[in-house]
Amino acid sequence: MSYDNHVGFVVTGERILTNAHVVADCTFVVVRKHGSPTKYRAEVQAVGHECDLASDESWEGITSLELGDIPFLQEAVAVVGYPKGGDNISVTKGVVSQVEPTQYVHGATQLMAIQIDAAINPGNSGGPTIMGDKVAGVAFQNLSGAENIGTELPCLLYTSGSWGHCFIIPVPVIKHFLAGVEESGDYVGFCSLWLSCLPTENVQLREHFRMRGDMTGVLMSKINPLSDAHIVLKKVDILLMFDGVPIANDGTVPFRNREWITFDHLVSMKRPNEMA
Repeated sequence: MSYDNHVGFVVTGERILTNAHVVADCTFVVVRKHGSPTKYRAEVQAVGHECDLASDESWEGITSLELGDIPFLQEAVAVVGYPKGGDNISVTKGVVSQVEPTQYVHGATQLMAIQIDAAINPGNSGGPTIMGDKVAGVAFQNLSGAENIGTELPCLLYTSGSWGHCFIIPVPVIKHFLAGVEESGDYVGFCSLWLSCLPTENVQLREHFRMRGDMTGVLMSKINPLSDAHIVLKKVDILLMFDGVPIANDGTVPFRNREWITFDHLVSMKRPNEMA
């Protein structure tokens, strides 16, 4: 029997957290503690293919890691994983170069992701990215085929060179996943409005829709007829704000100090049946 070495870590609640693509379609999963040769059978409790996260059954007697916050640009982080062909933990360091929604390859869903310039090795999948003494995210796969950027296939992480860019799943996405598991015992998913928007940066366009000078927002160009948004919104409506946060003419909302992020992030972080 052969094993694909990947890394996971224990979070609050004594659950093991790793990537969904690491355990997807697996019929037999074993885990072992760092520094011990003994392997234990594990049972997958919940798999979130959208966010590429999975939770295994609880494991007592091991220290859990505390979830931190989203690191700022140029902050230093360390990625924990397994080197190709090795059995011991490897640690690589890098700095944060980008924070923005990115399409996750495993689930083809666009969620927030953090890009760092750390050297990555096969086996980084599911490994914690540490900032200080807390978890800043989980190493995972990114857009496939991106040149000179670390990419993954199921159960295999590779780079086009000895150095690449590693993408990690940030803490807000992790907490959203874990909260659903805690409340329901299973994965509950991420929200989406199921619509397409166009920017309203063109002055003539804003004038056509009679937007005042103090108004900003995006134009509804397509709404999925099966979505709940179709009940209250219609094509060519202007969406001015979401959850009380004004939407800029380019479709972004304020995010931390001098940073902006697409308003889709606010949508994805809502819980099912939660009012905006």
